[in-house]
Amino acid sequence: MSSKKPNVKEKQGSYEFKEERFELIEGVRYDMQAAPTIRHQQLVMYLCKKFEDTCAPDGLVLTSPIDVMFDKENECQPDIIYITNENLHIVTEKKIMGAPDIIIEILSPSTSNNDKIRKKAVYERFGVKEYWIADPTHLYVDQFVLTDNKYLLAHTYGNKDTIQSELFSCIKIDLETIFSRLLVFNKE
Repeated sequence: MSSKKPNVKEKQGSYEFKEERFELIEGVRYDMQAAPTIRHQQLVMYLCKKFEDTCAPDGLVLTSPIDVMFDKENECQPDIIYITNENLHIVTEKKIMGAPDIIIEILSPSTSNNDKIRKKAVYERFGVKEYWIADPTHLYVDQFVLTDNKYLLAHTYGNKDTIQSELFSCIKIDLETIFSRLLVFNKE
């Protein structure tokens, strides 16, 4: 979720607006931290491109920042969203109003707990059919599939595996081609 608030400084007779980014999870506000790492953004871009290449005819692929509103106490900004053509009615000009078919979160040190625990519970409760948690450091993807209103870990895919979805036939992603392209930096 984002909102614009006037900055306390007045700039040449007008207010300077600074956009705030935050998520609401169970009514609790979580401010978005500093910009993600390069590896995080690379993984978002590469996964999104693979989705776009294979699933575009069957639905819509979006990346953050875009708000997904589940109810008045739960509004998140997932890294990648996939919505099938059958569910495009949840898309509005400014946000998604309901559960996308697939949500992918890329782990960051500042968001890891929310992604693995809080947001996972929200996505499960509101019926997101698949939830993927991708780790750009350890090079794996956990694929959770909603079964009887509960997430079951369908697979954990390593850096040499190919992700497939039993629910969405367009998804077949070779992770080696993605993970091998992530830049590695020396820690400073």
